[in-house]
Formats: sequence, structure tokens, C-alpha cells
Amino acid sequence: MDTSMDDGEERRPIDICPKSKRNQRACLMCSLVKTHEQFLKDGCDNCDAFLHLRGDVYKVDECTSSNFTGIIAVMDPSDSWVSRWQHVDKMTPGCYAMSVSGKLPGNIVESLPVRYRSRDTSVMQ
Repeated sequence: MDTSMDDGEERRPIDICPKSKRNQRACLMCSLVKTHEQFLKDGCDNCDAFLHLRGDVYKVDECTSSNFTGIIAVMDPSDSWVSRWQHVDKMTPGCYAMSVSGKLPGNIVESLPVRYRSRDTSVMQ
């Protein structure tokens, strides 16, 4: 879990949580919930190494969804049964959607260095 920023500043879990109830989106890869502006400014704290959302409006729109259900707040992912159940126990602390509607575009899935597992529980996989 790396919460350090590029300029050496340490990020606190509260910095990762959505700053507003408006314009919230969830990452289609890991289900982290942030505002559109936070994804655009900081990228996804778990997936930006391969999704490259930071500064790219198109990628933020393609790789996140405003259609999600439930939010869980995770402070210590490695010590939480809810984190294990939601498959976020190796992710950074923050707020996570329980289910995210939608899927990553095929061209992005093909370029991923890790296995993609959809977070959409509304359809059978």
C-alpha cells in the first residue's frame, strides 16, 4: 500500500476519500470511489500505474462509472474481513463501491498487465 505522493508528501486516507457527494465515480478496475475531479487530478490510487487516468478526461470517463451501489470505508484493508470479501484487502485505504456497473473497454483490458475482474455484480459473469 503506497500512499506517498510524487513530491514526497505523505497522503492520508482522508485525502483519498471523495471530497463531495456530487460527481462521485468508482474505478471499474478496483472500485475506489472518488470525485471526477479527484480522478482527473490524482488518478486512481490503486490502478493509475497501468490505467493512466491522471490528467486524461477521456480515460477517467472510460475507466470509471457514476453508476455504482453501496460504499464501504476501509481504513486498514489488510485487517478487514469486509476488504477480503470485496477483494480490496491489498488496496490502499479509502472508500470503495460494493458493485460498479459497467466494464472497462476491450482495448484497455487487452493492454492490462494484470487480470481484469469486473466489479459489476448486477450481471452474471
